[in-house]
Amino acid sequence: MIKKDFLYIGFILLLIAISIGLSCTKGDRDETSIEKPGSIPGIGEMPGKPQGEKFTLPNGVKLKGDIVGQEDGPSSQDCVFDGQGFFVIVKMALQADSSATGNTEVEFPAGLVITTASEGFQHGLLVERVVVTVPPIMPGSGGNNCQVSLMLFCLNSGRKPSDASAKYNLGPVTNSPLLKDFINRLSPKKIAYSAFPPNDDTWKMIEEDLQSVLWHITNGNGLTDNDLEIIKNLPNK
Repeated sequence: MIKKDFLYIGFILLLIAISIGLSCTKGDRDETSIEKPGSIPGIGEMPGKPQGEKFTLPNGVKLKGDIVGQEDGPSSQDCVFDGQGFFVIVKMALQADSSATGNTEVEFPAGLVITTASEGFQHGLLVERVVVTVPPIMPGSGGNNCQVSLMLFCLNSGRKPSDASAKYNLGPVTNSPLLKDFINRLSPKKIAYSAFPPNDDTWKMIEEDLQSVLWHITNGNGLTDNDLEIIKNLPNK
């Protein structure tokens, strides 16, 4: 009888151990294996809206007017002209409100999606954060606008790149495991426009290569061995 009790207890403990092992294996699974390339909501050819945490401007700063496609290139009106990619470039005017008593820092985080409000245009993805300082309203100035131009990677192969007729919205910070993995792989790499001389051919080649890599995630079957080699060989910061 005692022997049977021990066998029964041993069997129960074995089941518990197996259950815990399976649970740990499931929890440790790479999130990117759960999400399928080419099937991210609102990305590529998938219907819906890009998913993620809503992005909002900090207190003391407001958006003045629309976010539109940028075709002018860098100008003296820009507080910042930076980002990664050049198929989607948008500009917006930020302005401090009356509650701001000093400079206000605005961080556009890595993973921010700028969503198109115009039919047929691509959404844009910011891969590396961009920070801008918005000055306070000066007495008698009627308000100081701070123009921000963001350079973005395209998220919908087959749709149009940005132009001056296109309008955009501040979208979410993506929660897509595949897009976050892409961003993390690039975090130690030198890819920002501001990290290279103006009109640098090396930067343009890097951005073209990375755009093709990203489209393999958004519209294709995922990263290839060649894609991983391209990322590996990028210059480090």
